[in-house]
Amino acid sequence: MKTASCPSCGAPVVFKSAASLYAVCDYCRSTLLRHGDDLENLGRMADLLEDATLLRIGSEGRFRGVHFAVIGRIQLKHDSGLWNEWHILFDDGRTGWLSEAGGEYVVSAQVAVAETIPAFADLRVEATLTLAGRRFTVTRLDAAHCIAGEGELPFRVESGYDVNTADLRGSDRFVTLDYSETPPLVFVGHPVTFRELDLAHLREPRELAAGGTPEIRAQAFNCPHCAAPLTIHSPAIERLGCASCGSIIGVENEKLQLLARAAQTVHPTPAIPLGSTGRLKGIDWEVIGFLRRSTRVEGVDYFWGEYLLFSPGEGFAWLVEDQGHWNFARSVSTIPSVARGQLKFRHAGTEYRHFNAGKAEVEYVVGEFYWRVSVGETAETDDYIAPPFMLSRECTRQEASWSLAEYLDGETLRAAFRLTTPLPAPVGVYANQANPWEERHRGVCRLFWKLAGVALLLQLVFVFGFASTVLRHRFVATPSASESSVTTPEFVLRDTARTLTVRHDTNIDNNWLSLNTTLIDRNTGKAWLGVQEIAHYSGVDGGESWSEGTRGDTIVFRNVPAGTYFLDIDYELGSDRSQSVVDSVEIEKNAPGWSNLVLLLIFLAVFPLFSRGRRAAFETRRWSESALYAPADDSDDDGGDD
Repeated sequence: MKTASCPSCGAPVVFKSAASLYAVCDYCRSTLLRHGDDLENLGRMADLLEDATLLRIGSEGRFRGVHFAVIGRIQLKHDSGLWNEWHILFDDGRTGWLSEAGGEYVVSAQVAVAETIPAFADLRVEATLTLAGRRFTVTRLDAAHCIAGEGELPFRVESGYDVNTADLRGSDRFVTLDYSETPPLVFVGHPVTFRELDLAHLREPRELAAGGTPEIRAQAFNCPHCAAPLTIHSPAIERLGCASCGSIIGVENEKLQLLARAAQTVHPTPAIPLGSTGRLKGIDWEVIGFLRRSTRVEGVDYFWGEYLLFSPGEGFAWLVEDQGHWNFARSVSTIPSVARGQLKFRHAGTEYRHFNAGKAEVEYVVGEFYWRVSVGETAETDDYIAPPFMLSRECTRQEASWSLAEYLDGETLRAAFRLTTPLPAPVGVYANQANPWEERHRGVCRLFWKLAGVALLLQLVFVFGFASTVLRHRFVATPSASESSVTTPEFVLRDTARTLTVRHDTNIDNNWLSLNTTLIDRNTGKAWLGVQEIAHYSGVDGGESWSEGTRGDTIVFRNVPAGTYFLDIDYELGSDRSQSVVDSVEIEKNAPGWSNLVLLLIFLAVFPLFSRGRRAAFETRRWSESALYAPADDSDDDGGDD
């Protein structure tokens, strides 16, 4: 740290970083160049514009566990409003930049790259560029105007110069190409949230609001056309829409300019009044603006509303209302890796599917906006869904942006903003509306597998716990013109057999075998008769193998009392083939019936099938709302999934 006196006013000027060559005096705004221990006055720095930033020289924070302090700032202005580049000094001596624009923060540092940087005029939005072996997508092309600087800076900053910049985004990095020099300067950074920075010593400390961030006072004035009262909540606001007369008002350094007066002929009433406050996702928000947008599909205009939310420190978010369906949306720092026309992709571990594409046009504006919005402004849009989430892409000639929306229940939203009037009732099924039958279907399937498992377990208990084999016997059936008979050895039943199953398993082929199986009680002579025919044929026809019939069969005798038994088997072997047949006979006591298990499983399967049908019907209704993937003859709520 070095301290010197300003040669203009004598005030102390402190250099905290050895990399800082320039400083702006806090008292007289002189730009000072350091020569060792001496300071050279290069002239007075222009005044900074008041903006919504909570940061200031002396603010502190943490990035990836390393503490830093804010030691300088460059303020720039572009078509979408003001942004700040804060010069920061880490405790380990490294310096970097903390960019702040529209509530988004990026910590970056200048790097050298081996690749040749294309000329600014050759870049196009959504074009790809490879830097340091990594692939990036151009997301914004801008012409910025330097307003002023303050504090310590590594290079000279002069008010009024213009610089072309290009923003690029990759999977986890943010790149800015600064064309103020040749070759362009390359800054690589990482997006962070306000909370992750753990900032302290913010500008004008006040009592903390419920959300834990400093409050910002609103500025009130009157519409220059109709004198209706208006309010600006953030100095970063670029446009205002008057709800009384429909005029669009530009805000330029605290001077108001009437831009359009008669362009807005329709004045829809927002369902959530401007100025309403509510808490969503643990953050306190205020509704400061409302847009009505439209898209045309096959000659029909479809309209929806978008509410701009503002929270100090957190920046901006959106509530989107379409036919009574609501979404809470915020910009995403890590853009998806998806090509034009790609129907599916994965982002943050979730698969998204293309749902709609079109051109969105601004129809009506009221309230405050952080960019220079105007009626008639258009953007190409694509929506990708993974209910209850939706990733939306908007692309203009200058910018490609992505936002992540989450479906909100209307009653939840009404309670969050403490609204006394009901919100519009939802119509139909929305693109990313959660399927109400999805979780129920999962529950029904889980219950099915549990019950099926219990049924199978009980079946196995009966098979291995109660069933027993009482006799195995083998005999050979030989070709004969007359019937033949076989008697099996005796077996004993010590108690009543609920079922006595007799199985015949043969090696018969291209023939038939007729069986009369008689179960006889040796002591009483009581008999039970079963008649069966076993046939099996196979061959080759036209080069294709075929077969029919079976080589075995089963007969069941029920409620057989205790006693000593044997089988008397009369058989007749067909004459289709002169070959003996081996018959393996097995008698099993209390063998469980597998058919009962099958019938039970079929009955249980009805419920998940019904649940699946309800879920599929909901998805059919969802996709029928897609302008791209609905069936061509769709005329009502019936439709199809792509």
